[in-house]
Amino acid sequence: MKTPLSVEEIASLKASAVFLEKQKRGKPAQFSVRFLVVGGKVSADDLRSAAALAKRYGDGTVHLTTRQGFEIPHVPYGKLDAFRKAAAEAGLKQALSGPCVRSITACPGTWCRFGSIDTQAIAQMIFRKFGKRGNLPHKFKIAVGGCRHCCSKPQENDLGVMGSGGCFILFAGGMAGKTPRWGDKLPAVIKTKKELLETIGHVIAWYSACGNPKERFGATIERAGLENLLRYLAERQNVSAGQ
Repeated sequence: MKTPLSVEEIASLKASAVFLEKQKRGKPAQFSVRFLVVGGKVSADDLRSAAALAKRYGDGTVHLTTRQGFEIPHVPYGKLDAFRKAAAEAGLKQALSGPCVRSITACPGTWCRFGSIDTQAIAQMIFRKFGKRGNLPHKFKIAVGGCRHCCSKPQENDLGVMGSGGCFILFAGGMAGKTPRWGDKLPAVIKTKKELLETIGHVIAWYSACGNPKERFGATIERAGLENLLRYLAERQNVSAGQ
């Protein structure tokens, strides 16, 4: 069955993390609704709420996303408004979508014996500062890894934070997808949380200023040059681009 929504309405729903599913002949339109999770850590109460919503409005299943979040699939169009209201009343926040800083992923380095930084706290800190930052050329994904094992794949994100001896190493411009790109390791080793937030802010500002519409950060680096990003950071942080 064809959805009663226009192309513009479907795009608007997508911008709020409500995604139209494949249309099946003779079946009503169904949607997957994605929810916000930072660092991959979800409370037991939120899991119970998600399970109850999935049983009431979906088909009783919950899908775990590659960004450590979760979504409830197969919500019929006719139940969508009631579903979103019930989710909000349960305290579940819908995920971020569109050209903005997305939710932050992180490994369990906080309690993992290999973790050299408090990954969960770092992820929350970054999200509080930059989460939902919009007006960017494209989506911007950040991952935090606690050690050189890189379980959260910081090199495959627009910005990756890797713990090393209690300090922070950054990777810029990574992405997966159809044209994967390995992130460039930035030369400076960052020693404090304050400096980490400042550097992330400068990186996002450079991307915002230099990126073309719908251009991922890695593509901006390829086009504008990594040396220009490093020069920009050096000018603002007094960090030598050749350090």
